[in-house]
Parts: sequence; C-alpha cells; structure tokens
Amino acid sequence: MRTRRSILPALLLSACALMVGCANPNQKKIDQAVNDYFIGNYEQARQILRPLANEQNQDFVLNNLRLASVCLTDYHLIEAESAFLRAYEVINAVGVTEGGRSLGAVLVDEKIKVWKGEPFERAMANFYLGMIYYMKQDYLNARAAFENSLFKLRDYGEEADSPDQYAQVESNFTAAWLMLGRCWQRIGREDQARAAFARMVQLRPDLASLADYDRNLGANVVLFVDVGYGPQKVTDESGSLVGFAPMPAQEGPIPLPRVLLDNRYVNIDDVDRPMFDLLALAQDRRWQSIDTIRAVKSTLGTGLIMAGAAEGVRGLSESGSAQRRDLIASAVLLGVGILLKASSQADLRQWEMLPRTTYVLPMRLPPGRHDLTIEIPALPGLHQTWRNVDVPATGQASYYFRLQRWNSGLYDWPPPALTDQPPPLIAEPHGN
Repeated sequence: MRTRRSILPALLLSACALMVGCANPNQKKIDQAVNDYFIGNYEQARQILRPLANEQNQDFVLNNLRLASVCLTDYHLIEAESAFLRAYEVINAVGVTEGGRSLGAVLVDEKIKVWKGEPFERAMANFYLGMIYYMKQDYLNARAAFENSLFKLRDYGEEADSPDQYAQVESNFTAAWLMLGRCWQRIGREDQARAAFARMVQLRPDLASLADYDRNLGANVVLFVDVGYGPQKVTDESGSLVGFAPMPAQEGPIPLPRVLLDNRYVNIDDVDRPMFDLLALAQDRRWQSIDTIRAVKSTLGTGLIMAGAAEGVRGLSESGSAQRRDLIASAVLLGVGILLKASSQADLRQWEMLPRTTYVLPMRLPPGRHDLTIEIPALPGLHQTWRNVDVPATGQASYYFRLQRWNSGLYDWPPPALTDQPPPLIAEPHGN
C-alpha cells in the first residue's frame, strides 16, 4: 500500500507543476501593454514591450509583433521595421526552435514551441513589413515580403476531416497581390505588375477598379487604413480545441471609409472595398493551424482517466494483493491521463493588435500641403485628421492610419517620431 500511496500524489503533483510551469510569467506586463495600445498610450506600451521583445524565448516572435504594431501606429517606423524584421526572419526560417523544443511540444505542451502564429497572423506580419519597405521606397524588399505573405495554404476539401488529407493551394490574400503589382510598377516590370493585378481580379472580381493598372500607376498618394479588431481565440469546455470569435455575421458588414482633403470629400467609391476580413479568414480551415496531436492527447487523456476511475472502483471492492494491484493500476492510469489532459490544453497566444481589415486606397490628389481626414461614417467619432500632409507633384507618398476610438482626433504632420530622423516617404518619379 505504500507504493500505491506514493504514486498517485507524485503524479498529481507532476501534473500541477506542469500546468503551473506553462503559465507565462510576463502575462501581466503583456496584458498591460496591450491595454495601453488600445487606449492610445503607445509610449507606455513600447516601454513594456521593448525588453520582452528581446527575450529569446517561445514568445519572441509574438512580442516583436506586438511591439511592431505599437510602433507602426504612431510612426516609429524604424523601430517597427526592426521588430517586424526580427519576427519575419523567425517566421520564415526552418528549424529556428532550440534543440528538443519541437519534440517537447509533442510530448509535453505545445506552448514550449516558438510561437509563429496562425496562417493569417503570419500573412499580416509579412504584409506589414512589406508595407513599411514600400513606404521607404525599398521596393525589392517590399516585393519579397509581400510574396512571403502569399505562402501556400492547406486546402482540406469538403470531405477531408483529417489534417493529413490536404492539397497545397495558392493563397487568396488579395492585399498582397495588390501590393505586389504596385511594387512591380515601381521596379519597372509592367509584365509582372499586370500579372499580379490580373490574379487579384481573378480572386476578387469586385476589386477590379482597385487593381486597375493605370490608376495605380498614376496615384500620387496611397493610404493604408486599418479598421476594426481581429479574431480572438476561444476554446471548448475541455480547453483542447481552438475556435475563433466573433463570427463575421455577429459583427456585421465591415464599415467603409471616407476620405476628405481640406474638408472636401474625395471620391473613392470605386476603391473603398475591404481587402480581406480576418474574422472570415479565421473561420476558414485553410487559414488555421491544425494540430491533431492536441485533440488526440485530450481524447486519450479522457479515456485513461475514465479507465483509471473504473479500475479504482474495482480495487476498492477487493482486498489483499488484488486490491493493491488494481489501485496501483488506477493511480497510474489516472496520473497519465491527467498529464495528457494537462498537456493538451490549447495555445491561446495571439497577436491581439490585428485589425479586422486593411483598406489600400490609391488616389490622385492635387499636389501641395493639405489636411487629410479619414473617417468611418458608420462609426461616429472614429476619424483622424492629419494637417499639412505632403502630396507630391511627382512620385508617390504613402501614409498609414490605424483607426481606433481612443486615437481619433487632430494631428500635425509629420508626427514627432519622424521629426528627428524621418524615413523617406516620398518616392522618386516612376522610371528614375
């Protein structure tokens, strides 16, 4: 009986230690930084995230993406580029996890793996880095980043229930196809640009005006406008299966933007379409990371716990060596089942700052200094106005807007972050 009594507590303590060990010691800091971001306290969010983004742990990619989102929003573009690039290099690398991490994730807990995000999160990381390169006129690197956001997806088909039964298909991430076409235009490759625009129209015929070759070539301003909030991970009652909420229908249609130049409306009716809906992508299995090991471990753990309980009940009705044998077996089954259940809990880490959609608005505006306003008529109070924005006579200017309730208001261009060492936002004339 001594052996029986020592096994069960040891296994239970091991399970508890495992679950406690999986807790993120930095979670309170992360929660504070994310909250600071959403209420517009960007400097405080940066101060919290900078040291976390330098830690070489399983959250390296995610904390760099969080830092990059904060920096991008108020135009700390140099720091945003560095953070996106660090995340980008790990996301697109092979074998970046330390020795034993991948095996440990299978046997113990998937959170031990370096976080690389869901496919739609990886696509957005590549897209944002490409966007910053594009704003800096580095079109070759921008093109590479946009191409990396078009990685192959897993198409499981209508009847394929197993994640092993899939075919790889070309990405339908139209925002990247649009920006690829624009990059090829700036590089001077008309054939490649037209091919990218054509592919975009194949995927989304409703975006034909936005993919018009001449309109994009003639635009002297392009606006990147992030609106809404992305999907959030949720679990089932067992904690092992991941889903995403809210559903697109719960949030309703994506509200359209409106642009004003010096308080006069700019006609963008033919290009004011959302490039994607992350809420919808999150529901598409092709844009999800499927880990059958987690579900199998959870199911197996439940079975072992039930078997252990049954064995224990039988042992209690016996005596002598038979009781000792059955209770030891019960303890082992329960312990292993608890460990499997503990190690099958879903990984709920996510990039919280993502928008629901991004608008890309190429426009031809009168050159000079102007007051530029972006607003969402369907969401009163959601707007930004930038005074003295530069619209070039030749070349192109690119601007980024993140519309949130707490950062609505009036701002002067250039923002403080660009005053000391402004990155080049005005491109040379096409063909130079």
